[in-house]
Amino acid sequence: MNSLVIVAVISLLTMLGDLCIKLATTHHHGVWSGFFVLGVLLYAVPAFGWFVLMRTHSLAAIGVIYSAATLILLAGLGHFAFNEALGPRQAAGVALAVVAVLLMQAESG
Repeated sequence: MNSLVIVAVISLLTMLGDLCIKLATTHHHGVWSGFFVLGVLLYAVPAFGWFVLMRTHSLAAIGVIYSAATLILLAGLGHFAFNEALGPRQAAGVALAVVAVLLMQAESG
């Protein structure tokens, strides 16, 4: 399977885990809610993808792509699902994450 596809799936699962944990914070059962348990499970599944990626890529290379993808997904999720601010500072952070990915790709290419 293509490495970028694996990173995309890992990032998506992490975002869904974050979503569940965020929802658990508003649930009266908190960490005992189904949302929290599902979030923890969604965090665990990406470990298998990390294992596959670590066999052929450096931590720096996959870490930068994963971090940037997760940052972009979470910024969008926070803004659109929870009406969190996405101001100039946050937009600059997302842009710098994209620059980091491009720099890492240039180094490996």
